[in-house]
Amino acid sequence: MEEKYIISIGRQLGSGGREIAKKLGGRLNIPVYDKKLLEVAAKETGIDATIFENADEKESNPFMRGVFALKGIMSSYPLGAGSCMDGDRLFEMQSEVMRNIVAGESCIIIGRCAEYVLRDHPRMHSIFITADMCDRIKRIMEHDGVNENKAKEIAEKGDKKRRAYHDYYANSGWGVAETYDLCINSSRVGIDGSVDIIERFIESRK
Repeated sequence: MEEKYIISIGRQLGSGGREIAKKLGGRLNIPVYDKKLLEVAAKETGIDATIFENADEKESNPFMRGVFALKGIMSSYPLGAGSCMDGDRLFEMQSEVMRNIVAGESCIIIGRCAEYVLRDHPRMHSIFITADMCDRIKRIMEHDGVNENKAKEIAEKGDKKRRAYHDYYANSGWGVAETYDLCINSSRVGIDGSVDIIERFIESRK
């Protein structure tokens, strides 16, 4: 039986990372976890999915964490009371679900600090997708139906949010080359070219 492997994909907003992940998953015949991970986490913990969605890729609120710790709320509420949990606790739950998933199957996980959470897995391959700002703006304009200025604003805010989330929970820098096994600029090689490169990279490491 072939040993299970994981591909984590970090990405700049508008870089095509999600599209690359989905095409790669289809080519390798393995599942891709993005929002699907939140659905699995909700099912396994019994917490309403909207709680995970509201906290998705957002750093925890230090003030609320301090209040919860002071009042002992985190230890006294059952899992079903997800609305009383801060981002740290939800991140821990999501991470445990992630570990359970990769223990049973090969898969691709998009974002959510997967390369950090699963860093001890012997066959974890971490990828980061970037792109030129002009291409990111164009993709966001097409996807969201917004003008150029709004698309640029969305891209910049998206990067800021993802960096804050990643750097809050991981001990490495979001988008920093040494954090990942492979970094690709999709503007240089295209979506399909990015998929080709990652596939060859994974094959070379088997």
